[in-house]
Amino acid sequence: MKRLFSVVLIMLLTATLVPGVSKAQEKEQYYWIASVSTIPLFLFHDYPTLKQEADRVGAEIHFLGPTTIDIEMQNNMLEQVMATKPAGVLFMPFGEGHNATIDKAMDQGIPLVCIDGDAPNSKRIAYSGTDWVELARVQARTMAELLGGKGEVMLSSVLPNDNTLKAKRGIEEELAKYPDIKILGLQNDLAQVEEAARLAAANMQAYPELDGFIATDASGGPGIARAVIEAGKVGKVKIVCVDNTPDINEAVKNGVIQAAVVQKREAFEAWGFRVLYDYNHPASPIMEKYKEIGFAMVPKLLLSGVMIMTPENVDKVLEVLDYQEQVYKEMGL
Repeated sequence: MKRLFSVVLIMLLTATLVPGVSKAQEKEQYYWIASVSTIPLFLFHDYPTLKQEADRVGAEIHFLGPTTIDIEMQNNMLEQVMATKPAGVLFMPFGEGHNATIDKAMDQGIPLVCIDGDAPNSKRIAYSGTDWVELARVQARTMAELLGGKGEVMLSSVLPNDNTLKAKRGIEEELAKYPDIKILGLQNDLAQVEEAARLAAANMQAYPELDGFIATDASGGPGIARAVIEAGKVGKVKIVCVDNTPDINEAVKNGVIQAAVVQKREAFEAWGFRVLYDYNHPASPIMEKYKEIGFAMVPKLLLSGVMIMTPENVDKVLEVLDYQEQVYKEMGL
């Protein structure tokens, strides 16, 4: 896994926009632009999947994005990519600050699909990812079961983006069914493990009776787990997080994290790319005619679902991840 991380990170850092992609190249050029490009979750799940999808159709895909949340920089990257006239862009928005740039890309004839996070008020072709309201409901129900329907919980997310707003709504709606569970607040962990740990430690001190954390970004779970271990409250303070990075998997296996709601990242990345490709290559003359009148025959919304990972089934997930790593090694990644 370390080798995969290193190689893909090199791919990310060496991907350049200038000289960029020449029109003489035969392969169609696609771009993936994240809000935070170097998160291990992306390096292990998203990048190899998209490379396989691009190879399958004889295209190329390039991976870009800021190393910390920076809406202006991410928009600038999209602007630079637009100048190369790519075949399409997979874009991971952070909040509403991207709508004008996304619309500009679409107006210039560059198809764009939002992945992982959505920009529903933009002209994007489609959203491929998780139903964050439903994911959060699953998290809330799981926490309610762990607490026996009674207790105090703290939320941990990245603010403010579409996913966070939807997740917060889902948690609040679901926990409203449990009047004896109180939400104390929401800590903004900035998608950083260290910040999540710092805030979790501070909140456990401020609220000695705190019973659990619900984290809705991949960095929240590992950070909170670290703080809970250091506070000597493993098992006493419950953790329900999202995703399955190696540190999350280990914490679940050790019982520090009681449940992780795992997204189908490979699925929504693969299908997001397929929407872009099918948009460019309609399957029939009739579908081509529909595209010409602005009625492209591609889905607008692709929701891939989730799985709950617990200490009881984590070994099965780890078996799949071990197989996944072996496949990537055979690919030369």
